[in-house]
Amino acid sequence: MPRNAVLSWLVDPEPPGLGLDLRAGEMALVRLSEKRRREEIDVCLDAPLPPGLIAFSMQAPNILDAEGLAKALNNVFLRAGVSGSKRVALTLPDYVSRITILELPNPPSSSAEIVAMLKFRLKKSIPFEVDQARVAYERLPGGGTPRFLTGFMRSDVVSQYEDLLGGLGLHVGLVLPSTLSLLRLLGPVARRDLSPDADYFFANFEHDYFSLSLIRADSLSLVRTLGLRADSEPTHYAEDDMLREIIPTAIYYREKLEGQRLERVYYRSLRPEVTRLREILEEQFEVPTEPFHLLKAVKVGSELSVDAGLADSVAAAAGGALGRVA
Repeated sequence: MPRNAVLSWLVDPEPPGLGLDLRAGEMALVRLSEKRRREEIDVCLDAPLPPGLIAFSMQAPNILDAEGLAKALNNVFLRAGVSGSKRVALTLPDYVSRITILELPNPPSSSAEIVAMLKFRLKKSIPFEVDQARVAYERLPGGGTPRFLTGFMRSDVVSQYEDLLGGLGLHVGLVLPSTLSLLRLLGPVARRDLSPDADYFFANFEHDYFSLSLIRADSLSLVRTLGLRADSEPTHYAEDDMLREIIPTAIYYREKLEGQRLERVYYRSLRPEVTRLREILEEQFEVPTEPFHLLKAVKVGSELSVDAGLADSVAAAAGGALGRVA
């Protein structure tokens, strides 16, 4: 698929080698080794994100205190030994963008025309003027009507992050929602674990929201970002909120999508206090569940000690650093 600067926030053909994940109250950084032929993490760390610096939103610029955020990020880069001009992949909460899958019968060959068609299709469903959107798309494999994984984000939101990181000597070559970044890591793992024609769900439980994604025939078929209030602002969801969303998703899969090949539910959780998470998933989807662990997807340098908590914390940053995973 042809790519240009407008599309680079979602799809980028080369691994940036450095991944930064910003989320509610925290940030994480992952760097790939430049000395080894095989992709291997040689730096990973997480740190608190001080309050009052960012208000994550799809509808308005996010950065409230550029000077304070630059200082906080620079401290993390110094801890990681990151200096000089580098490309970086930035991972943001899922609700900062709109990710959907659209069918386009007889799509044009021109990238610009495809973007125009996608904008027209979604102009009534995004909470800002479509002319303000950056659009990224990727044609999904499979027969039948062509389907496109499509992402929308406000241009001024992307520009804020690009400008701030540019001031720190970093070029933003890739911007991803957290769940898509994690799915880049999970895809090869699932292909090794499951039958070739298996379906699987991935549940990404962040502090202030969660997302459920369905992969069918090795292709993303459904993604839902949940645990948000009606005004789409993040809140601290509880177990009952999870059940209210997981139950209809499981029913929709079985009844509307006629799902018969579900083999696994993978999950990644930043909410260790939700102790019944695995039980809830197994009860509703009626298949084995498995926590996704970073070390199943990418090699970590022998000098690093990465426990399960740190692995979950830095996983989205790692997916960005690795770029496109085949």
